[in-house]
Amino acid sequence: MPSPETDLNLLAALDALLAEESVTGAAKRLHLSVSATSRLLTQLRSVTGDPLLVRAGRGLVPTPHAVALRAEVPDLVRDLRRVLSPESAPFDPASLKRTFVIRANDGFVDLFAAALIEAAEVA
Repeated sequence: MPSPETDLNLLAALDALLAEESVTGAAKRLHLSVSATSRLLTQLRSVTGDPLLVRAGRGLVPTPHAVALRAEVPDLVRDLRRVLSPESAPFDPASLKRTFVIRANDGFVDLFAAALIEAAEVA
């Protein structure tokens, strides 16, 4: 079980790293620098006690533990985002309160004020 100070953002990083099997690819997906993503991988290795991705030739391959996590992590990330997102009420345009401020000279007001008020009341 993660310690209380574990950063939940690590879960999104783990998801990206496992999906991409590349620090560079995960960095692009997370909109982070490669060095920041590499630091996240280091933190993940520390938290999980597993290397997660290991060098194999020019690329990275997941460890058996990472392969086991790969199926669970996307659902966890989706559920976490859903739980932590504010509940959005359906948009009801009729509930909007509108205030209009018209800055105009006296001549414009004399010519168009009545028509503008009538149009605003109808809408």
